[in-house]
Amino acid sequence: MGIIHPRIIDYHGISATQAQLDFAIAFLDEDIPLYVDPFLLWKSPSQQDQSLHTSIINSFNNLNFLVQKGKIDQARDNLILASECQEIGLGLSKKRKGIKISRNKADEILSLFQRITEYEKYRFVHFEEIQFYV
Repeated sequence: MGIIHPRIIDYHGISATQAQLDFAIAFLDEDIPLYVDPFLLWKSPSQQDQSLHTSIINSFNNLNFLVQKGKIDQARDNLILASECQEIGLGLSKKRKGIKISRNKADEILSLFQRITEYEKYRFVHFEEIQFYV
């Protein structure tokens, strides 16, 4: 008899509860909303998590640098390329396929660097800052 609505751990015969694991247990037949919280990466005691936070921030600061140098097309292409690939299917995917952000959404994101002069002067430090400017 097959397993109804199997989780990946059920399929592989692993005995563990969600409370015992530090990652989300996915179901094989559906996508679960999954996001990376940059604030939790930043406040984590793990140097690896903090390094990931720094890498994300540096990536956005590089996009800002490209925008300020007039290389908006390159910044847009980089942002679209870095968005979710078709094979991943994270977030709110209904068909378990990743969807890259659109050209218009990339332009909307990049426009923050042009509209908010503080980013040009002081760079990006935390994603939470956006709440104060938008």
